[in-house]
Amino acid sequence: MNSILPLLLLVGLPRRTVDAVTAELAATAEIVQSVPEDLSAYVGGTPGRRRPTVVLLGEGVPAPAGVVHSLRPHPADLAVAVTATPATRDELAVLPLLFSVDVIRRLEGGEAEHRTPQVVGELLARLTRRHVHAAAQSAAQRSLSSATSIDRQLGERLLGHFLSQAPIGVIMLKGDAVIAWNQRAADVLELTEPDSVHQPVTGLFPEDQRTALHHHLSAAGRRREAEPDAVFERVRGDGTSQALHLAVRQVVDSEGRSRTLVLAEDVTDRLHAQRRLAERTSHAMLTAEVAAAMTAPGPLDARLRTCVRAAADRLGADRVCIWSLNHRGELDHFVCADDAEAAGTSFCGTSQRAMVEQVVATRRPHLDTPPRTDPDAFRGGGGPGSFAAFPLVSGGELTGVLSLTTRLALPGSVLAVLENIADQIAVGTQQDRLLNRLSEATRALARPLLPPRLPDLPGFDLAARYAPFGQHLHIGGDFYDAFTAPDGCHVLVLGDVCGKGPDAAAITGLVRHTLWAGAQHSSDPAHVLDLVNTALRRQSTPFCTLVYVVIDTARTPARLRIAGAGHPAPLLRRANGDTVLLETRGALLGVLEAPHHPVTEVELLPGDTLVLYTDGFTEGAGSLKQREPEDLAAVLASQPPAGTTGLAEHVAATLMDDAHRWWGQQLRDDLAVLALTAATTVRGTPDSMR
Repeated sequence: MNSILPLLLLVGLPRRTVDAVTAELAATAEIVQSVPEDLSAYVGGTPGRRRPTVVLLGEGVPAPAGVVHSLRPHPADLAVAVTATPATRDELAVLPLLFSVDVIRRLEGGEAEHRTPQVVGELLARLTRRHVHAAAQSAAQRSLSSATSIDRQLGERLLGHFLSQAPIGVIMLKGDAVIAWNQRAADVLELTEPDSVHQPVTGLFPEDQRTALHHHLSAAGRRREAEPDAVFERVRGDGTSQALHLAVRQVVDSEGRSRTLVLAEDVTDRLHAQRRLAERTSHAMLTAEVAAAMTAPGPLDARLRTCVRAAADRLGADRVCIWSLNHRGELDHFVCADDAEAAGTSFCGTSQRAMVEQVVATRRPHLDTPPRTDPDAFRGGGGPGSFAAFPLVSGGELTGVLSLTTRLALPGSVLAVLENIADQIAVGTQQDRLLNRLSEATRALARPLLPPRLPDLPGFDLAARYAPFGQHLHIGGDFYDAFTAPDGCHVLVLGDVCGKGPDAAAITGLVRHTLWAGAQHSSDPAHVLDLVNTALRRQSTPFCTLVYVVIDTARTPARLRIAGAGHPAPLLRRANGDTVLLETRGALLGVLEAPHHPVTEVELLPGDTLVLYTDGFTEGAGSLKQREPEDLAAVLASQPPAGTTGLAEHVAATLMDDAHRWWGQQLRDDLAVLALTAATTVRGTPDSMR
């Protein structure tokens, strides 16, 4: 007899619980005490086709969640009841997200001792019913598909003892009218005699389902094969919803008259479980989409627009809006899921503003879900429908309000996900504002560290490019300057201060000021660089590297006097494209008491270009993919010869573009380049003096 009973496996239970379960359920199940290691011998096989089994895991089972997963629970043949302890409560909390309550039941604290027999009994009964149901349904389907056994049977032989006791509903139709049914169909569809006899079967379903049901019934008569699964929903007499899977088959009686059989299976629980899973999946996807949008680069309004559109799509809302507080604390309608329509924005401003202002004033959510007797009223502008608004608060700062409007009811799950994405949007908005403030402060601090504009040097074309690392979120150490000294010489300087941030900015300011002040007395490299070295050592600052160039315009062609202080060698690109390095081997500034800075002199012929650059071009990613100055020289030499007009700009842009291509996302340093090209003629100089 035990072979036809469901199986109950007891694992890791205290003796009193074993005795209580055995006393209560011994007559309805074969009870076996086991250990986790032996469970596979009892529950092996294909899920859905195994012997109906309930496994009861007690407090003595280590890692119960892992045991549950290994059992492969299935609603047709295997359920698990597990006792949660303080040590395993968090571990078991995820099980309801993965399995339905029909398959997994958790027993908490005192409940485990008193309700275990009842809970296990319910699981056993449910599995038994499903097992019998599945067997009967399978037998009925086999019979209905057999042309010799049932196609010409009718009446008592068809709806007799077998089908009257079957756990699946069977209805016989004449055309569209109900003429006979079994007991299960009566229970499921609330059929009574004589009221239901000769009533159209479509009348058992709401109007919006009747056309599809009629088509489903008609389609079965056009071919022998069963139609694909079709689920139709109706409302029971008690007002609750019901979902039925309907399979249709045509049969013929002994006189050749066609009749329609409808097999009706109540799948309400299954459909609701599927919808809950779909809802949870949709909510999880919405949370992920909002998180991705708020952490993505780009303008804040575009990212917020992505968030409200995702919320409207995932939640089936008519309107999702984000309201922002400006710097004066005033409420502005910022973005809306359909704010492309002018009327939509106007609607939000007139019908929702008061409720949103209430959220701003109280910093608490506002929920307004009045009953709607006319679902079309909102569509015509007759009212706000259901409305929910959540404050956007992060770090104690209120940045705005998230609001949602819909004709539908708002269940707790939707309100929970709205609150969750409101938190994400608030954090992302506050972070964007902080980054903007930081960027503005950084630009304000960095602005005095570079010349506001390059000077106009007669007879020369001058260009500069600067790209700070980090999208203006930190102050770099690279700098450049160009000016004309009182002695008539032009001065170019490009350097790199050790470090980043405000400290580096202070040192850069010191170096630039000292360079300019020193050149006011004499532009001689030795004089100016000694002053900078002394100033740095006096302040005990980190070191600085730079290249200092004096352009002597009293000579034709112009003569360059170049001194380097631990900086990469400048490049000289001749008019024909040949490019060479100009070695400068002076010591770092700010380190030695009396550093030596030898001067290199070179003529700058018409069409020649001098290029100064920082070490970001050679060491932009640290030790990765390092380059040599010769590599940069090769880049410039590969450029086709060109006229002098705009050549300096072209050279600077070429090096900058090449650096970004070379380093890509690995770039971790500032880039600065200064290029000077000698014109073929000196602007404003008489021909006799050229």
